[in-house]
Amino acid sequence: MNLQKVADKRVFYILVGTLILLFVLLLSLLSKKRVLDQQNLTQYQQGTGQDQNQGLPPQSVSFPFPRTVASDYTLNTDLPTLPDSVKLSDLKTSYTTGEALDLATKIGFTNAVVNDGADVIFVTDQDENQDQQGLLTISKTTGNWVIVTEKGYPSGASDPTSAARSFLQKLGVWDDTLVVSSTYKRASYPGLTFVEIHRSWEGLGMPLINPLGAMNLTETERLADVKLGYIENATPDDPDVTESSDGFPGKTRPNQFNTITVGVADESNNVMNVTSNIKLFSKTLEKSSSQSLKTPEEALEELKSGKTSFSLAKPSGEGVIEIQNVFPGNQVELQNAVINEVMLTYIDEVGQKSQSTLYPYYLFRGTATSSTGYQVQFVQTVLALKDINTLGVFAQNSQVTVFPGQGSTLQYGTFNWLSPAPNPNQSLACAGLTQIFQLPNGAYIGWFPQVPERSWYYVPAPGETVDAAKMLEIKKILRWEAAKACKGSINDPAICAYSDATVNLQTACYYLGTGSPFIYVYTKTPKQMQISLPQSVSYADPVFSQEKTWSFTASPDQTLTFSNGLTRQKLYWEFDKQVLESRLSSLKKNSQGFVVDKNSLGEFADSVSQKLGLNLQEKESLLVELTREANKLTSKTLKVGLLERKTLDEVIPVSIEPQPQSYHRVIFYVTSTSSKERLESPAIQKLTRAGDTVVELGVLGF
Repeated sequence: MNLQKVADKRVFYILVGTLILLFVLLLSLLSKKRVLDQQNLTQYQQGTGQDQNQGLPPQSVSFPFPRTVASDYTLNTDLPTLPDSVKLSDLKTSYTTGEALDLATKIGFTNAVVNDGADVIFVTDQDENQDQQGLLTISKTTGNWVIVTEKGYPSGASDPTSAARSFLQKLGVWDDTLVVSSTYKRASYPGLTFVEIHRSWEGLGMPLINPLGAMNLTETERLADVKLGYIENATPDDPDVTESSDGFPGKTRPNQFNTITVGVADESNNVMNVTSNIKLFSKTLEKSSSQSLKTPEEALEELKSGKTSFSLAKPSGEGVIEIQNVFPGNQVELQNAVINEVMLTYIDEVGQKSQSTLYPYYLFRGTATSSTGYQVQFVQTVLALKDINTLGVFAQNSQVTVFPGQGSTLQYGTFNWLSPAPNPNQSLACAGLTQIFQLPNGAYIGWFPQVPERSWYYVPAPGETVDAAKMLEIKKILRWEAAKACKGSINDPAICAYSDATVNLQTACYYLGTGSPFIYVYTKTPKQMQISLPQSVSYADPVFSQEKTWSFTASPDQTLTFSNGLTRQKLYWEFDKQVLESRLSSLKKNSQGFVVDKNSLGEFADSVSQKLGLNLQEKESLLVELTREANKLTSKTLKVGLLERKTLDEVIPVSIEPQPQSYHRVIFYVTSTSSKERLESPAIQKLTRAGDTVVELGVLGF
C-alpha cells in the first residue's frame, strides 16, 4: 500500500469537507444575525392586527439588508392575471444519517463511514486499504448535497447529458420537472463536462425567481424576458468557464439556487462530482387560484401599506460606494417610486436558514429616488396566499425521494460596498480594498491587488479589541478565504497568494469617503455628447458607456438618452476625497464661508440657490447633498464654503465634448465649526445660461 497516496487523499477529502463545513457554518452564523428589530415587529403586528395566538409566521421578514420604505407608488405597468389553479408545496427541512446512508448506497459507496456533524452529515467511501474513494455531504436543514470522487461512478451513457440524467435517475432524484439547461467546460477541470440542470418553470406552473437575482438585472432588462438559466447582463466574469452550450463562456454560471450540476468525464462518461441545491417537496396540493390567492390589486394595496415579505433597494450606478451614504440608519426611503413590473411567481426565500414552503408571491420591481439623492432600483414581494391555514397541516415526515444541494454566493449589484469606518478619528488606512468579505460580527477582510502577493487587511468591527488570540483566529479565516479566492485561477495564481507576512491587522482602518456632484445638461437642440470623468471617480450613475465616460444624446427637454435605451434627467458621480486631503486643512482655516445651523440647512439652500439662480431641481439636489454630508458631522454648527474653480479643474478635471457655451462647477464644502466663528461671506455670482449649458452641483463633507 502506498502510504503517501493514502495520506494525500485523506488530506484532500479533509480539505474539501472542511471547506464545505465552513461554508455552511458561515451561512448559519449569518442567519443568526438576521433578527427582527422588536420595535419594528411590534409596529407591524399592530398595523396588521396579527393574532399572536394563531401561530402563523409574520408576513414581514427581517434580513441583514437595509430596510426599504416608500411613501407612495406609481404603477407603470399592467397587473398580471391569475391562472386557473396554483400548486402549493411544503418543503422538506430535516435530513438524517439514515437518509444520507441510503443515498450513499445508491451512489455506489461500498464501505460507507458516517460522520454526523452539527449541521452537516459527512459520508466517506473507503476500500479495503482504508483508501478514501468518495465523499458525500448533506446539510441536515437545507438538504443541499455534494458528491466528490476520484475515479468516478459509471453511468452507462454515451454522452454527458445522458450520463447526468441516468445517474440522477439511479439516485431517485430525477423527476419530470427537471430539465438540462446547458453544458459547459472549466479550464481548472480539464477533461470534464459540467451538465447544468434546473427545475423547469413549466413543470412548477409558474416561474421560480430569486429576489436578489431580480435585483441584479439592469434597468433595461425585464423580468418578462428572464428564462430558466438566464444569465443577466451584470453577471460577473468567470474566465475559468471556457465554453458553454448556451453561448456564455467567461461568465459566472447561474447556479445560486434551483440547480443540480453534474461533472462528467469526457472519456468514460463517469460521474465525477455533483452539487445540488434543488428543494425537496414533502407534499404538494393544487388549489383554485380564485379561492387561494389575493388579487393583484389586493397585493398592491398591501405593498403600499408596507406589508412586504422581502424589500431591498440598490443604487443604479457602478463603482465603490459608502453604504452609510445610501442607507443612513440602515434604511432607505424611496421617493417617486415607480413600479415597472409585477409578476406572480414562486421565490427562493432569501435570508432563511431553511426554506419550508414554495408558495406564490407577487414580485414588484421598479425605480425610485432615495431620500439621500441616489437613483435606485427596488424589488419587493408580497405573499400571494389569502390564508396559510387553507392548506391544512402538511405531513413533515413524508417518504424521502429527493436529496437537494449546495448553492454559491449571490451577486448583489455591480459595485463594492464599503463598510462604515470602525474608527472615524483615525487617518486613511484601507481605502481601495478589493474582494471585501463581510464577517458575521460586522468586521470585514479584504486585499490590495499587488504583485506578487496580495496584502490582506482585517478591518475590525466597531469597538472590537484585536489581541494576539484574535489575530491567530483572523489569520485562519484569511487562509480559508485566500484558498477559495485563488483556487483554479487560470490567470496567475501568484497574484492572490497568501502568506502570514502579507497580513496587516489594522485596528483603525478608515475609508475617508467621497464628494459627490450632480450634473445637469441643457441644450437648445438634440446633440450627441460625451462627458469624461477623472481617475478619482469612485461611483457613477448611470453606468459608464465606456471607460469613465458617458456617451448620450441630449434633448432640449433635458432627457439624456443612452445607446442601451436608458434615460436620465441628470447625471451623478462621486470622487475619492483623498485627492483633496492635502487641501482640507487650509479649507478649515479659510476665513471665507457661511456659518450655518444644522437645523437651518433648508433656509440656507433657499438663500444660496436664489443668489446662484438655480432652478427647482438644482436647488433640491443641493439640499439633498448638504443634508447628507451635514448628517455625518456631530457639530450643530457648520461651516459652508465654496471650492475654487481652479482647484476643481486641477484636482478633479471633467471633460465635455462638444464643449458647451456655459459650464459651471459649483461644489460646496461642509465642515464643523463653532457658532462663535466669524467668517467673511464669499461672493456668489448668478450662473449664466447662454446657449448650451452644463451645471455641476455638489457638496464635499469632511
